[in-house]
Amino acid sequence: MDVQAIIAQVSAALAEAPEKVQGLLADPKGTIEEITGLELGEGDLSQIVDGVKSGIADGSLDISKLDLGSIDLGSIAGNLGGMLGGLGGLFGKRN
Repeated sequence: MDVQAIIAQVSAALAEAPEKVQGLLADPKGTIEEITGLELGEGDLSQIVDGVKSGIADGSLDISKLDLGSIDLGSIAGNLGGMLGGLGGLFGKRN
C-alpha cells in the first residue's frame, strides 16, 4: 500500500469537498476507507492521518473554504470520549 498516494487521494478529496473534514474528524478510519475504497490497518491509518494533518499545517492542503461553524464538535467529542473511556480503568480509584 502506497501511503503517500493515499494521503494525496484523501487530500484531494478534502480539497474538493471540505465538508468531508467533519467526517475525517469524527471517524477518520471510516472516512478514509470511504474515500479510498481500501480497508486500513491501524498503522496505515496513523500514517495517513499524520500526512493529512501535515498537509493542513503546512498549507499544502487548503481548507479555507471549510465553514468551521458547520463542524459538529459534539460528535467529535463523543467519539473521543468513547475511545478514551477504556482508559478509566487505568486511572480509576483503587479500593
